[in-house]
Order: sequence, then C-alpha cells, then structure tokens
Amino acid sequence: MRFKKMFEKLKINDKYTMRNRVCCAPMAFALVACIPEVNEKSFRKLEAPARGGDAIVSVGELDVNFTDAVRIPLDPIDFKAKDGYAVEKIGEYARRIKKHGAIALCELAHPGAEKVPFSDKEEAIGPIDEIRPNGVPVRAMTKEDMDRVAQDFATAAKFVQNCGYDGVVIHGGHGFLFTQFLSSTYNKREDEFGGSLENRAKFPIQILKTIREATGKDFIIELRISADDGYVGENHGVTPEETGMFAHMLEGIIDLIQVSTGIYYDAVETHQFSSMFVPHGVNAGLSEIVKRYTKLPVGVVGGINSPEQIEEILEKGQADYIVLGRQSIADPELVNKTKAGEEDRIRRCLRCYKCFPGSPEEGYTDLPFDSKELAKTVGECTINPLANLPFDPYNLEPIKEVKKVLVVGGGVGGIQAAITAFDRGHDVILAEKDGKLGGMLFFTDIDIDKPDLRNFKDVMIREIERRDIKVLLNTEITVEKIKEINPDVVILAVGSEPNLVKIPGIENAYQSLDAYRGKVKLGKNIIFIGGGLIGAEQGLYLAKLGHKVTIIEMLPRIANEAYGMYREALIREISKENIEVLENTKCLEIYKDSVKVLTAKGEEKIIKGDTILYALGMKSVNIDEIKNNLDKNIEIKIIGDAKKPGKVDRAIKEGYLAALEI
Repeated sequence: MRFKKMFEKLKINDKYTMRNRVCCAPMAFALVACIPEVNEKSFRKLEAPARGGDAIVSVGELDVNFTDAVRIPLDPIDFKAKDGYAVEKIGEYARRIKKHGAIALCELAHPGAEKVPFSDKEEAIGPIDEIRPNGVPVRAMTKEDMDRVAQDFATAAKFVQNCGYDGVVIHGGHGFLFTQFLSSTYNKREDEFGGSLENRAKFPIQILKTIREATGKDFIIELRISADDGYVGENHGVTPEETGMFAHMLEGIIDLIQVSTGIYYDAVETHQFSSMFVPHGVNAGLSEIVKRYTKLPVGVVGGINSPEQIEEILEKGQADYIVLGRQSIADPELVNKTKAGEEDRIRRCLRCYKCFPGSPEEGYTDLPFDSKELAKTVGECTINPLANLPFDPYNLEPIKEVKKVLVVGGGVGGIQAAITAFDRGHDVILAEKDGKLGGMLFFTDIDIDKPDLRNFKDVMIREIERRDIKVLLNTEITVEKIKEINPDVVILAVGSEPNLVKIPGIENAYQSLDAYRGKVKLGKNIIFIGGGLIGAEQGLYLAKLGHKVTIIEMLPRIANEAYGMYREALIREISKENIEVLENTKCLEIYKDSVKVLTAKGEEKIIKGDTILYALGMKSVNIDEIKNNLDKNIEIKIIGDAKKPGKVDRAIKEGYLAALEI
C-alpha cells in the first residue's frame, strides 16, 4: 500500500483503537445542537468525516460553565441533567459519528483571560489581574476558583460521557486557560502556581486529574495544546521543549496530546489558523520536538491537506497521528478516497478562511455577522458545495426523468453543474468557447500563491474526464447552436469580463488579467489602478517576481470585498513586499509612463511607472440574446458570475444547486 503509515491502527487505551492515523479536529460548536433551525446542518458536518473514514471525529467547543467560560453567547444547559433535550441533541453528534465506525470526542473549553463578558453576570478570570487590550478587566484566579473550574471540567466531561461520547478533547491551546498558566511570559504569579514549569503546570494537571477521576480509565482524554505561541522575541512564552516536558508530566493521566500553535486572538500572525502564505503542515516541526519528551501518542494539526504530506509526517516520526481541520470540510472523504487509490480526486483545502473567517471577539470588525450568527453558519466551504447545506445531500429523491442538459461555460461553476447533473442521471453536454476548461482560474497556473486553487481546478477537470460528459471546446454557443443541440435545459455559466471604466487615457493601460496571459511586456515599475481583490492579489504576485508595485485604490482600504482572517493574511503578506499602497486615491488620467491621481489629502500628483495595469472590477457577460430568443420550452438556469460577479464559492454552490433542480 502506498500510504502504509496512514492506515496503521493506533491503540489509545485498553478499550479504544484508532482504525487509521487520521482524525477530524474539533469543529462546529456543541451547543448549536440545541438550536432547532440549524442543528441538522451541524450534525451532518461532523457525520461527514466519520463517513469519510476518519478514525476520530471531535465536536467543537463546549463551554465548561456559563459564567467565566462562555465564549459564544449561546443558551446555557444543565450539565447535571441525565436526560432531556440537551442530552438528546448533543448526544446526536456522537451517534452520527459512531454510526460510521469512528470514535466520538467532544471538546471542552475555558478561555480564561481571553473571555469577553456578554453580561454583568459574567467575568474574565486568569492567572493574573490585568486589563486586556480590548479593555476587559481580568481577575486573578484564587485557589477556590481553580478548584471550582477543575470541577466544572469534570462535570462537563461526565455530561459528555452520559451523552454517549467516547471521550473529550480538552482545549489547552490558542491562548486559552491552559496556555495562560503554562506561559512564563504571561503567568507572573508568585505563588505555587507561578515560576517554574512544574508550578505553572499544577493547575492544568489538576484539571486533567479531576476529569480522569470523574470519568474512569477507559474514557479518552485528549489534550490540544499550543506547543508554541507563535511570537518571537521577548514576548515569546510557550516553547515546544517545555510543552514536551509538560506532556511527559501527563503520562498516565491523559491518552493523547494534539500539537497546535498560536494565539486565538492573533490567529493569522501566530499561525493558529495558517494562511495560504505559509507552508502546509506548519506545526510538524513542533510536534517532532514534543515527541522527544513523551511516550504519549502525539498528533499534529495545521494546514495539512494531502495524503502525501500525512504519510511524510508519519514516516518521519514527526507525529503519531494527523488532525485535519478545514480539510475535513473541503473534502471529508480524504481517507476513503486515499484508501481507494483515488487521491487525485481529493479537493484540497485552500486555507481561504471561508469556513471560519474569524469572529468579532478576535477584533474583526468587518465581518458581515455577529458571533452568534457565526456559530450557526460556520462550516461553509469555497470548494465543497455539500458543506453546510440546509438539506441532506445523501437523501435526495432520484430524478423523475432523464433530461438533456447543456452547460454553457467551462469554468468551475459550469464544471460543478455538469458533474452534478451527470451524477444525478442526466445526459450532459459541456460547452466552452476557449480551448481548455477552467475559466477564470487559468491564472492559477501562473500565480505562485495559488497552488491549492490550481489543484482544485485540475481536480474538477479530471472529474469531467472521468465521466461520460460530452465536452465541446472552442465552441461559441449561440441561439442557433442551442437549437442544433436541442437540450431540455440550458445552464448558463458564461462568467464575467473586466469592466472598462472611462478614465482619460485608459488606452495607455492594460487589463491586468492580460498580464497573466502573457500579453503584456511588463516593466520594472508597475502601477495598478484598482485595489480590489484582483489588483491586490495580482500586485502581490508581481511584487514577488521582483517588480516594484504601486496600487491605487479609491476606497479607504484595498481588497475591500474580503474580510476577516483572509484579508488580514493578504494585507500582512503585501506589507512584506515592495508594494506602495495608495488608498483613498482617485486616478484622474493615464499617460504612457505615468498616472495623475487625486490623493487622500486632496492634492493632484503624478506617479511614474513603466507598465500601467487596471483591475476595475468585473461585469457579467451579456446573455440577453440567448435569454430573449431561446425556445420557451427550454428551461434556462443562470449561475455564478453570469448572474452576478462574485467568488468561486458562489459559482460552485450555484452550479451544484442548479443541477439538483433539474
């Protein structure tokens, strides 16, 4: 077998053995199970990786109390209840997971000083008295607080055990309570809980021992821990070496230790949620260090999205098992596909943050939702249209009749529509005016920051090749051509084209996508007119090639249509390169070797450049002729950019749903 280590079993304790070395990281929020309008979506989200072959699937955060541990303002439950609504609903996660042969865990969490109080009955507590940067006062925990919180963890663990779970994941990382006590930088206590590592570890060990005493020897206890807080210099606290020593102290108390990194409230910078701009498997070096100190099985999480890397990490002995987070949403069938020898069909996570863009508590003020709404919707995916659907895609009614379906446009939205229509049983033709499929994602073949998006495009093309779908390349679809094909349904996925804004001298500039196509001879100094996502990302790409780039944007910020962690990651990456960003700046006129702008201060200014590119937004391709002249008996569906210019996620989802409606 090619992936031998990946499919080895791993004994956890006398009762439980992992069927392979791949686990699903804690996802969703446990308490969402108690929200009737969204709980089914959440159940399916966790059922999917269990069905897909993962050995362990973990349900996301369950606050251990509802005073100082609350992170998301969801309705509280009674942890002492033996039955009733909460037991039934939270237990449904476990039943769905275990139905497919996976081990079911639930994550218990206490944010400590990172808590944001949602009422005057709540407070933030931690190792020390302080005022957090967000203005929240934190009270130093007393010994009585520690005893109470340790018992809260144990009570919540007993509740989870009663709900039918095989064990718990204790969230000890990402700047939460465990990390606060373990960090020599943060924990400045002068009593028995501060100072040496042994002292700083006392309270976390107390929590874990209290859980073990309450739940028994066979109940799995996994600890998620940040082996490094992600910072450098004098503020660097937690180290992988000390984490390894701490893990050694836990032998005989817990069963598994999962290595993560970073601080939740600075997730991008500290790689707690790694971006597309850092290597995959970013934490494997940390888990390798931790493993040197302990006999506990050590897992690692962090941007791992391929069976090849899973096998490499295991083969090198950097970890004993692999934990997949966002990849479990992008393609929960990774294990099954790999086992079947179909690893080239895996949709590999883009790390685009669509599934979890950040939260208001992290300081993201540009999110289009509050934290409670986020808890309900977390889990969308750019490349997996089945993620977070309001219905069960595994229980669809079969089609009533086979129809001839013509999909016009070979971008990924059209490809998804063709795949889904074919899989439903229809006769499908896919027409593309260019000589190859992939549409607007052609640029991923060139852009050095887009290897995962390129892989997704190529996977989609291969999925077409695997099916008996008739593909017409170099084919312009007209009304006459449609009449010749005579379909029952036409799905228009013809995409969008660049806007041409009337700026004096625009003929002296080039449309930016033509630079990807090799149609522009680029000079050393490049001016971008338009700093939306296209301008910002392409400007970054060209800067990485060695060009000096200036981005001119009318709005107060570039990449304005992005938000949360992705925009932060992009802006951080831009700041590292030779790029000048001029926001609140209007382009007045374009010359052959310069542009005239109106600056944020209201001054006119000339900016010199060798090559001038414009990225001024996109508009839908005009489809009026087809819509107005097509036979009324032919059903028309319009998806993706043909309906309204947008991002890949909408094109994929609309392509999938349009095919289901046939």
